[in-house]
Formats: sequence, structure tokens, C-alpha cells
Amino acid sequence: MESTIVINISGTKYEVSSDTFKQMTSKKSHATCELEKMTERAEIFLERNPTLFLAILSYFQGNGLHLPPSACTAEFKNELEFWGVDPDVMEHCCYSKYVGFFDDQKALSILTEDQNQRINGRLELKRRAQGTGWPSIQAKMWSILEEPSSNIIAKGYFYTSALFVIISIAALICGTHPTFMRNLRESEWREYFDEDFHQYAGHFDSSLVQPGSTLPPLPTEPVAPLDVLTYLDFITTVFFTMEFALRVTFCPHKTRFFVSFLNWVDILSLLVMYSKYIVEAVDPREKYTASIFDIVHCFQIIRVFRLFRLVKNFIGFRVLLYSMKASLYEVLLMSMFLMVATLLFSAFVFFSGDKAFTSIPDSFWWAIVTMTTVGYGDIYPKEALSKSIGAICAISGVCLLAVIIPIFVNNFLLFYAYSKVWGTKDNVKEECNEEKGNYPVTSRTKITPFKPD
Repeated sequence: MESTIVINISGTKYEVSSDTFKQMTSKKSHATCELEKMTERAEIFLERNPTLFLAILSYFQGNGLHLPPSACTAEFKNELEFWGVDPDVMEHCCYSKYVGFFDDQKALSILTEDQNQRINGRLELKRRAQGTGWPSIQAKMWSILEEPSSNIIAKGYFYTSALFVIISIAALICGTHPTFMRNLRESEWREYFDEDFHQYAGHFDSSLVQPGSTLPPLPTEPVAPLDVLTYLDFITTVFFTMEFALRVTFCPHKTRFFVSFLNWVDILSLLVMYSKYIVEAVDPREKYTASIFDIVHCFQIIRVFRLFRLVKNFIGFRVLLYSMKASLYEVLLMSMFLMVATLLFSAFVFFSGDKAFTSIPDSFWWAIVTMTTVGYGDIYPKEALSKSIGAICAISGVCLLAVIIPIFVNNFLLFYAYSKVWGTKDNVKEECNEEKGNYPVTSRTKITPFKPD
């Protein structure tokens, strides 16, 4: 009769054959070292997870390695390392789930690192705010400017800043609509005509019109925005200038401040606004005529990016950024496939002989809107061959988007679900720290010493 060995796993006993036991101890591992110390005992005791041990035992009995359905994948990985089992021998039905878990953890490391930095920053600000002197003032002011949830003043500043951003964008948008335009006044016509104003002066003073003479008509193109838009534009520019000065003054990390994309948005927005004022002061005619300096007006749209700074503390916005960063490889891959397919189908449809496509570059637009299922209909195939090519192009685009886009969606859902759990735990932890009056270092949050630039 074959001898058996009793293995006690945290109170749950398993009786295994000597052959199975030899296989379990054949590999050099932590388990082997533990078992060799107990070979002379009637019963071997290991303080391990019984549920996970069942999967290990089943593998050594020749039934294949499977991932326990109710087990944590990370914990099962530690169990595999303890028994010296290579995860690559896992059966295909479970291996994809095993690998997918660690792929998700790798993607989540982006969120984890950012959250740790944010927690460290908030805790350090609270520490410094409790001190005295300039560091305390700097920390309190920066909390107001950067952390809307820190106190009631910070919330008031946040809503005020949001209001000015909305007003600034609204003034820019309204300034392009005819409803918010007015005719030029006499002083503005003087700026517009400059030295030639005497020819049109009779439109404003009838005494200057000579009998029998005719006045040239005033141009209809020059218009000016309503005065209220001009005042709002000036007020918001002053507010954002003061705000930027405050942020630079009270920022505890100057180097980090000037490498931030959102801060450079503020800088460029202010430069564009002041460039506009300077150009119009040097040559007032630029207010009413189109010229090369219109590129300055075009860059005013940069102020829209200020909205990102307002919502950067909202979890949904950060999750979207993390999802895009984690899906960057797939997005680049999709872009490459889309570019190659555009070149191919543009060439095919052009050489099909359909006169609707005059050149390959002109066919690019048709291929892109067809593959992305937009289909404006401004260019479309009219011949049988070109229609067949168009059908294949449309089907290829649908298949391409159907494969790539779910990857981005899955990353977004993963980040969002994880961030809600993280945010709840962090809020509870910070509340406990405030009640205790200290900031203990945890396994997830390592507080680094503050080093001002």
C-alpha cells in the first residue's frame, strides 16, 4: 500500500501520496525549505491559504494549474512563488485572466503614483500651514489657490475663478457674432481712415460738404464689438494677470510650476491678450481691418484651456487623462492603421476611373470620413467598381474602430472604478489624520521631506 503524508494547511488537513509529495518538494522553493524541516513529523503544518493550496495540490496531482475563482490574483501569485510554480504552466482558460490582472495593475500604477503625489502635497501643505512665518502664509495661500476643498475661502475663489473663465470665453465667442457688433463711431472712423478721414468727414459734419460735391460712401465691412464686451475682456485680463502673479508668488515649487502645461496655458493666454493690446495701440487700424496680425486674435482660443485647470481636481477629468495615457499605444496603432488604410483606399478609388475623384490627395478626405463612419456625402463614388471599394473601405473602418475603441473604454472604466474606491479611502484617512493631529506614513503613502525650489 502506498504511503501517504498528512499536510495541515492552517487547520485544514490534506492527505497526499508520497509521489505527489515528492513532486511538491522537487523544486527549490520556500515551500521545499519548510517541508524539509518537517519531514520527520507525523503531520506537516503550513500556515497558508487552504483555498489557494487546493489549486496548487491539483496541479501537482496532474490536473493542471487553474486560478481559483474566488481568490485574489495577486495573492495567488505569491502562492505560486512560495511553491516554486511557474505561472506560464497555467491553463489557457485561466491564464488570460491572470495576465490581464497584472496588465491592469501596471496601468493603474499611473493613477497610484499621481494619487500618492497629491496626498503627499496636501499633507505637507497642512503641516506647513500649522507653522509660522512666510512658509505658513505661503502654504495657506497655495491651498486657497490650488485646493478648492480645503476651506470655504478656497471654494469661493474657485467659483470666482470659474465665473471669470466663463465670462472670458463668452466674450470671445460673442465678439464673433454680428448680433454683438455695432457700427463705428466718428473717433473710430478717424482711426480707421487715418490721414484720409477728411474725405469722409462730411458724413459726420454736414457743414464740411461743399455744394455740388458728392461724398464717397462709408465702407460697410468695419464693425466693432459692443462696449460691454470690450470692458469684460479688459476686466478678465486684469483678473487673470493678478491671479497668475499670486500663483507665482505663493507656489512652493517654482520649478514644477513652470513645467506644468496648464500654467503655460495661462502664460500664453496672457501673452496673446497683451500682444493684442500692444498691436492695436501701435496701429489702431488693426482693430477694424484684416491683416497678418489676425493670427494674434486666432490664438485667443487658448483661453479655453483654462477650463482644464478648473476641473483638474475632479476625478472624472483625471481618469480621462489617465485612460488616454494608458491607451496611448493603442491610439497610435489605430492612427497608423488609419493612415495606411487611407492611402490604400484613396489610391484604389482614384485608379478605379471614377471621375468624382480628381486626385489621390483629394480622395484622402473621402477615405477618412468613410472609415470613421461620418460620411458627409460631399464626395461619393458613382461607378460600380468605386462603390465596391467604398463598401470595403467602410467595413474596414468599422472593424478597425470596433477593435481599438473598446480598449480605451475598458481602461476608462477600470480607472474610474479604482479611483472611486481610492478617493473614499483617502478621504477617511485624511479625516482620521486631522482628528489625531498627526500624519502617519502608510504602506501606500510615503511622505517625502519638503524641499522648496
